Amino acid sequence: MRNRQKMVFLSADHLDIQAASRTSEAALLPPGEARDHALKSAAQLRTYAAMKRALSPSPAALVQTAKR
Repeated sequence: MRNRQKMVFLSADHLDIQAASRTSEAALLPPGEARDHALKSAAQLRTYAAMKRALSPSPAALVQTAKR
């Protein structure tokens, strides 16, 4: 049997929280590679959250689909 790691799917809200955490972490770091990495990671997380929101159906659309 293969060892498989559990897949974790984060909501857009969780991704926004992680992005805010990385941004505040970057604010504490001195200018340099670590700070740049934290800021880049925060930007990527915000972009991923925005994509998840854009691609996921709205709750109203789900309710209308369920009524059919």
